[in-house]
Amino acid sequence: MNIILVNTLYYPYKIGGAEVSVQILAESLIEKGHSVTVVSIHEHNERKDTEHNGVKIIYLPYSNIYWGLSLTKRNPLSKILWHLIDLYNFKIAKEFENIIMDVKPDIVHTNNLSGISCAVWQKAKKYKCRVIHTSRDYYLIHPNCKLYKNGSEMSVKSIAVSLWSLSKKILGKNVDVYVGISNYIKDKHIEAGFFKSTEKYTIYNSVKSNVILDLTAANDKRLGFIGRLTYEKGFDQFCKLAQLNKTKKFIAAGEFDKNSASLKQLALDSNVELLGYCPVDDFMQKVDIIVLPIKWQEPFGRVVVEAIFAGKVVLTNRVGGITELSRILPNIYFLEDIQDIDSIPFPVEIDDSEKKIFNVDYVTEQYLKIYKG
Repeated sequence: MNIILVNTLYYPYKIGGAEVSVQILAESLIEKGHSVTVVSIHEHNERKDTEHNGVKIIYLPYSNIYWGLSLTKRNPLSKILWHLIDLYNFKIAKEFENIIMDVKPDIVHTNNLSGISCAVWQKAKKYKCRVIHTSRDYYLIHPNCKLYKNGSEMSVKSIAVSLWSLSKKILGKNVDVYVGISNYIKDKHIEAGFFKSTEKYTIYNSVKSNVILDLTAANDKRLGFIGRLTYEKGFDQFCKLAQLNKTKKFIAAGEFDKNSASLKQLALDSNVELLGYCPVDDFMQKVDIIVLPIKWQEPFGRVVVEAIFAGKVVLTNRVGGITELSRILPNIYFLEDIQDIDSIPFPVEIDDSEKKIFNVDYVTEQYLKIYKG
């Protein structure tokens, strides 16, 4: 099959798990003999065509009033204008139409669409492509992509959410199959009124298994945090946990967000070792327990699965897709249930049957079944 995958970012650009998941899927499809073109955007003003691991990659210019992933603080009017343009980005829609005419895909499979817009669905359907969409964030429901604001979850029934999502619901009628990366995110989109007459499935993200057994003594556990060092990811709670357990070693890997000077100071005051960016496998060798006090409704939780597969224990919160993962995988404990870090048991071995639904080949085959219809 000839497949176009669409995602806001693609290798080597990365801000979260979505980019990893899309890259794994693209390269797995190539290994199975399919032709794959990835369309994404980048911070430059010119289109760039390249190839990586057999995947053709097209980076389109961002085509809005500013680069949406810039750390520069913007005034409220600029933000509103950016999001209004992003409801239907005419420039990117035209570029995407040209790509479809050139590539002639059988399948257009969209993922994160912030900065690209849902206009690509309409263009794909115009040329009679089978359109699949996978939600990896909450962009369709609200432009902040997190459904989290001012320290609390946003209601999908609120007026603001309803207004911002209206045009996307209309464009969503061009989608043939909808996929959620957890039952939680799929159900949340259904609750918000999306894809009423569309086929719907849950396909968990593929995660490569790499057991790393390097555990310290029971009374000398090293606790780690990996991901964006932000409030919604619960990094402030990680620092406060460090303050309460001064005899333990606390290590954090990841980058701070904009306006995070206070968080950085909190980390320093809490004696948290800051590594900056660190590859996941390298980080897993430095810690025994992964602590992820996530506050927003994380759709999946790639780091949770990576940590479990690396033979670690995960301490986290009952939010979003993570609660779902705790019913599938062992070694996930909730912070509200833990009174003493030293009482946390060593990880138990994971059965192969528990890993299957995250296996790269298994996940790719699930998508191929959907592509074929």
